[in-house]
Amino acid sequence: MNTKIEVTQLDHLSDARVVVAGDLDDAGGKLTRQQLKRVVESGKINLVVDLDGVGTLGSGGLAALIATLRLARDRGGSVRVQASQPHIRKVMELTGLTRIFRLSPDGAATHAAA
Repeated sequence: MNTKIEVTQLDHLSDARVVVAGDLDDAGGKLTRQQLKRVVESGKINLVVDLDGVGTLGSGGLAALIATLRLARDRGGSVRVQASQPHIRKVMELTGLTRIFRLSPDGAATHAAA
């Protein structure tokens, strides 16, 4: 499945919602990492990354999320992950990333406030 990313501006210029659809395997993770880097470099440093459309979350996808978090934090921002699918939440929990990312279970995460 091809990975697609849709970015939506939120209330503030530095806030955005990023909807990811597809598989975040090695190839999808690499593409996602590049696209998220561009989003952060464009000034969107407070992100809500919606993973509800993700089928597979592998090491490439996890690396993309971590790299994005580092970029955002370096610029004074934050990253929140929205994940309501049990298999995605499980991967995040097993890897310990729920301690690093603010994990939102559903569409309630509309702002990525620090």
